[in-house]
Amino acid sequence: MSYLTGKSFIQKIKFQWILSSLLAKLFLAFSISILTLSIWNIFSIISSWHTVHLTIILGLIFIKISNILKINGEDVARLLNQSYPQLEESSSLLLKDVEKLNILEKIQAQRVENEINNLKIPGLIYKRLKSASILMILSVSASILIGKIGPIDLKSNNLSIIGTNALVVDKILPEIASVSLKITPPSYTNNKKRTQKQFSAIVEDASVLEWTIETNQSVDRLDFIFNDTETSKLRALNKSRTLWTFSKTINKSGFYQVKLDGKLSDLYKLEIIKDEAPLIRISSPKQYSTIDFGEPQRTNLQVQVNDDYGVNEVYISATISSGQGEGVKFKEQIIRFSDKISGNKEYKLQKTIDLASLGMQAGDELYFYIQAIDSRKQLSRSDVYQVSIQDTAKLMSMDGMLGGVNLVPEYFRSQRQIIIDTEKLLKEKNSLSTEEFKSRSNNLGIDQKLLRLRYGKFLGEESEGEIGPGNEEHEDHEGHEDGEAGANFGDAEKIMDSYAHKHDVAEDATFFEPELKAQLKATLTEMWKSELRLRTYKPDEALPFEYKALRLLKDLQQKSRAYVSKTALKTAAIKEEKRLSGELDKIIQPSAEKTFSKNEEQSSLKKASAIISKLRNGVVLSRQDRTILQDASRKISARAISEPGSYLSALEIVRKIISTTINLKLSYKEISMVESALQRIIKDENRTPQANPTRSKTSLSTEYFKQLKQAQP
Repeated sequence: MSYLTGKSFIQKIKFQWILSSLLAKLFLAFSISILTLSIWNIFSIISSWHTVHLTIILGLIFIKISNILKINGEDVARLLNQSYPQLEESSSLLLKDVEKLNILEKIQAQRVENEINNLKIPGLIYKRLKSASILMILSVSASILIGKIGPIDLKSNNLSIIGTNALVVDKILPEIASVSLKITPPSYTNNKKRTQKQFSAIVEDASVLEWTIETNQSVDRLDFIFNDTETSKLRALNKSRTLWTFSKTINKSGFYQVKLDGKLSDLYKLEIIKDEAPLIRISSPKQYSTIDFGEPQRTNLQVQVNDDYGVNEVYISATISSGQGEGVKFKEQIIRFSDKISGNKEYKLQKTIDLASLGMQAGDELYFYIQAIDSRKQLSRSDVYQVSIQDTAKLMSMDGMLGGVNLVPEYFRSQRQIIIDTEKLLKEKNSLSTEEFKSRSNNLGIDQKLLRLRYGKFLGEESEGEIGPGNEEHEDHEGHEDGEAGANFGDAEKIMDSYAHKHDVAEDATFFEPELKAQLKATLTEMWKSELRLRTYKPDEALPFEYKALRLLKDLQQKSRAYVSKTALKTAAIKEEKRLSGELDKIIQPSAEKTFSKNEEQSSLKKASAIISKLRNGVVLSRQDRTILQDASRKISARAISEPGSYLSALEIVRKIISTTINLKLSYKEISMVESALQRIIKDENRTPQANPTRSKTSLSTEYFKQLKQAQP
């Protein structure tokens, strides 16, 4: 063997090594491209030709980075030396000029030449190609699964799947070569146009669908049948009648099928994604709130508005009520938020409503609600909220306190008198000396304390220490001094007496309801706060708490009232000649009779369910069975129009059962699907009311009375 044979072998390995590396990089680029574009297709439909472009770009980048084209003979020689020890690290001698080799190198080169003749191409050069091939197969499989999901609507809050069903692939007629469905969403969604290759679709409400169907042969007529009732003819785009088109605006869910020269296809669903009205949540203020005396006359409004496609406008509709009786006046106005509404899906809005700037005074009430308009001009409004300003003049009046149950009316008047004296003290503050001002303020605090202690009796309180905020637990320090406890060290009974109460809980000893008890306790808390500020010579700060205590007291009195309306019984006039006669034949018990017809619809559905169950055993259906199934098919079809996703598959299976006369084979899943659909319809139907069994019209007492009357002369 000549040296040229060894060099040829090395060149052959070099060529195959470069080729396998190039293919490995292209397979890797293709895997990344198809997987990336498949994921991209979920969010936006793009052309499959982009896969080729992206593969070429990535392939060139990978080839440039890996330096595959720079593989030379020396690299092959090192690979051979590494793979085959019998070459004795001498493969590179075959690449040198024979004339430049010495005697020993020529002898060694001859030995390598003889060994190479018996060697195979190293499998190491195909390692990356095998890995890239496996990766490409996995990527293609993954892209096929991802492709069945269809595009996702990113404008929807719940990322609704738009396009074909992820689990169902349409079966088209063999005469149809391809179908292209162009979906143009309405403008209110701000969604982009998209195209799919299946008949079934999930689209936004009021979307425009444009079908383009290509057939593999000339077709005379091509129709769409919507919901088994509406037939629409497609228009041919070429003279050979192989390209057809049709467009339609979809406003409701349903199904349709293709009719090609009288041949019907499977049923395809059209589901509508309804546009929901804006959702309004008000977190502040409470639905009913009152601004007491001394509090800032404003309310802080916090609102969150959400919509599935976008909010175009949000505003506050306010109504101010002022006056009383026949002199009440209403004023309506629109209050705008300072935030700019520009069509986003979610807004968190805040607004501080200054009641004084709206012209509200003491005793006025503000009624408001939030209105939101979405991108489709759908209007949504919240509940009505009420904010009222406490009328101190009305609060100080005696109206409504002279009638009804009056627990202790002098206590109510005492609270008003404290308020009057406090306001008088504030007016005379500048003309009084510091000592006199503090003395009068302290005396008012003592009056407030006495009033608080009197009301504490209604809660069963036994000492002054039980009253005031923060005293949730009862504390009784009388007779429990530390000195006495130390003196009685060792006496277990006396020590237990110092830490345990042997009397009833104060609040449980009262007869008030829990709601009244809680409000009375809140009243005592306000009195305690008022007393604290009066004792610290701050009557201006005590006044709001005094007013709030008075308002709570008046509410308590109103709740304690009981009202029983007067009623009168009017009976029909009794005829004198019928009195004491004992004849009861004209007196009968009232009864209502109604005849109910048999629910034939529900009965036919039950029969259809029984027929479907017989198919599990391979029973051949009779003509009567098919008639019953035909009636059930119409009822399932009516449900499939409004809920195609739930009933369309069952409808298709029932129609297949009816149309197939022999060799009908259904899977367990198909039979269960039809049975489930029938049971859902039966369950939704109203049950037929059953007539109550009637008793015999004659009884022993009736017969006895009848015979008695006949025996009279």
